[in-house]
Amino acid sequence: MALTANREVDHFVDQELRQFAVGASKHIYKGGFVGLATTGYAQPLVAGDKFAGLAYEESDNSSGAAAATNVRVYTQGDFQHALSGAAVTDVGRAVYASADDTLTFDPEDNSFVGFVQGFVSSDVIVLRLASAAQLDHEPIAHHAASFTLTGLQSGTVHTNLGASGAVTATLPQSPPKGTHYKFVCMADQALHLEPGAAGGIYVKGAKQADDKYVSVTDIGDFIHLIADGNGDWVAVASISGADADISVET
Repeated sequence: MALTANREVDHFVDQELRQFAVGASKHIYKGGFVGLATTGYAQPLVAGDKFAGLAYEESDNSSGAAAATNVRVYTQGDFQHALSGAAVTDVGRAVYASADDTLTFDPEDNSFVGFVQGFVSSDVIVLRLASAAQLDHEPIAHHAASFTLTGLQSGTVHTNLGASGAVTATLPQSPPKGTHYKFVCMADQALHLEPGAAGGIYVKGAKQADDKYVSVTDIGDFIHLIADGNGDWVAVASISGADADISVET
């Protein structure tokens, strides 16, 4: 309904700090990386979580129910932090977290947290906090074995680089509308995309049977899958003849 009177809208002047409700039985320490669990509540970051920020303060909810306490986090800024293997040539490189106290350059199954803004010394960097939503950034992971995706990994790119056999990517069941992933065939092996029992994949506008994977096998082919909000996926494929090369499980 359209407004019929003036209204006041909260204005957050400071964009650096934000508050999140903490999950049940979670203890977040000051200075730790904070993730959002699938429940939506904050917790000490676990690899693969959506990144919320760096804890401004401690929040001990070890004995509490979800949302019994809150935590304030830095959502932007530059912070000095250890990163094993970091060198002066890494400025500008994407950085991921594998735990609430550990940074890595490896994107696979980890959480994107920002970029190397500066080099301090061997294995020590200046991290500029960021989120995938703030920047045009698509984390990419290579898989030599089958793997399962979660809704929190929406917007990521996955390949079968290094695979010596077929690799199956299992998609989340009934994900929110707009959840999407890109898949690139980078090994001369089948890359299967498995929708699970709750949905099927549309190829060139035609829905395939539920619980039947679609595949590409030619190096360079890719598929972009987008959840339609009804439990199904819409496939967009266009490079190296992928439209013709998509095969469907029988």
